[in-house]
Amino acid sequence: MSKRYQCAVVATIGSIVVLTTASFSWWAPAPNAPKSNINTGALVLDGTEIAKPFDIGIEGDQVQVNGQVILEVTPPAPATPEVYDLDTAYGVISNAMEQYAIIQSDRGVDAASASTLKLLRESELVDSARSLNSGTFEVFLKGDPYPEILELSGERSTPVGSASARQALRERHVAIENFLRQGRLVVLQDGILVATEPNTADERITAIRDASDPDLGLAQRRELLQSVIPDALVAELLANRLQADSGKVVQP
Repeated sequence: MSKRYQCAVVATIGSIVVLTTASFSWWAPAPNAPKSNINTGALVLDGTEIAKPFDIGIEGDQVQVNGQVILEVTPPAPATPEVYDLDTAYGVISNAMEQYAIIQSDRGVDAASASTLKLLRESELVDSARSLNSGTFEVFLKGDPYPEILELSGERSTPVGSASARQALRERHVAIENFLRQGRLVVLQDGILVATEPNTADERITAIRDASDPDLGLAQRRELLQSVIPDALVAELLANRLQADSGKVVQP
């Protein structure tokens, strides 16, 4: 029975994870933004309560609150091209997929199809190869009576540019500032941001302080936090962090 391969090769400069420290990857820093002095809301950053007033602003390539970095722009590490073993069927097919995407991006579909067919036919593992239609190839490997069907796409994602990076940093800065001004509890735990309803910060932060009691067990912390944080994963991560900070072993 033939196998069907589908591939859309994606080349990215970096990835964005919402509101993590050092998780935005782009090249240019954002411009500085004036700091705001905010006396409402509550903020917990990776298990630590940040004291009011909140001075939040953009400094170079960072969003800072009271001098602590909560978001950061870093250049991406250079991509390492994958090296395929062309003595294996997997390597031959994977290499063909990658080369098709590269050539299609630079020279168009016709050139990519012709080069990919030539590449496949030159392999000692391939008995025959032909194009069925644009981006689709039928490949017979030696010793295999059934063909491999390659459905290729040369689409590439748009890299995140410096203008987009600056805009994203500003938007997240403004979002956190607005949440605090609205009297919300803002929790940033392990790169995930959660904000509670407006004017709930005081009661919610009290519960988080209670959950920080070193005498509590993990189950008790989890129960307290789940009652005030509207995201079960963040509540679980924060409970684990508080448990670890208390010097106790975190049990599953």
